[in-house]
Amino acid sequence: MDKKTFFFSFPVLFFATILIYLLLWNVYFSFTNWSILNPVPRFVGLSSYYQVLTSYYFINSLTHSFLISSTLVIVGNLLGMTLAGLLYSIKSNKVRMTYMSIFIYPLTISMSANGLIFLWLFNPNIGINTLLSFLHLPTSPWFSSTKTVLPSLIIIIIWAYSGISMLFYLASFMNLDKSIVEAARIDGANFFRIFRKILVPNSMNGFVVSTALLFLFSFRVFSLPFVISGGPSNIYLQTLLIYQYFEFSTSYFANASVASTIVVIIALVIVVPYAVLGMRRWAHH
Repeated sequence: MDKKTFFFSFPVLFFATILIYLLLWNVYFSFTNWSILNPVPRFVGLSSYYQVLTSYYFINSLTHSFLISSTLVIVGNLLGMTLAGLLYSIKSNKVRMTYMSIFIYPLTISMSANGLIFLWLFNPNIGINTLLSFLHLPTSPWFSSTKTVLPSLIIIIIWAYSGISMLFYLASFMNLDKSIVEAARIDGANFFRIFRKILVPNSMNGFVVSTALLFLFSFRVFSLPFVISGGPSNIYLQTLLIYQYFEFSTSYFANASVASTIVVIIALVIVVPYAVLGMRRWAHH
């Protein structure tokens, strides 16, 4: 290895070593009984895992996390693909960039700020309901009802992250051979036929990256439900990371380690196959 390669590789290796050490440190404590009741950690095998995996709060938070992630992956991909197709049909680069900036703007806002903004917008008395009432449309209790609080959270997450899906689909569309699209137009194909027959079948690279990122972003969501619920104890907005924080903040450190280890395992199981698939496709092309 020459000096230049070592110079650029050293920071990656250094931080990777720290990350792996902290990960192994966390895994070790997940096999202990470390908590406020047991200040001296003692190895208990899978006892902490059994306690967490059979807990109602863990199952509830895991269900919420998978529901949020699966919804964002499905709706986010559909929205991202549709918006990318519409942007691709715009001939002017300036107009396309203007609309693209609007669509990706939510990505620039922190989730905690989004939480505060939508607490006002979804206020049943002064928010969006005021406009809906003026237009004689049905209103929603949004965060004021246990039945609509989680769907309202999912709406915000879709609004925030669909833009990143659009970017990768648009990149896939822009990399297509334009002569194929032009030939289809000459043959009389309209936009919808081009989108369905040419753009969508050639968007697998965008789908792979978009799906992996949408899942990661939604699965690790923390600040948004935390701000909206005002803390970690609201079971209707409790996600896996919220549960992990709750266990840690109440000094059940082993349980928090178990939850974080499970998060890492799920992320690896979901993301690694997509990463391998993506690298194989790009290497093939």
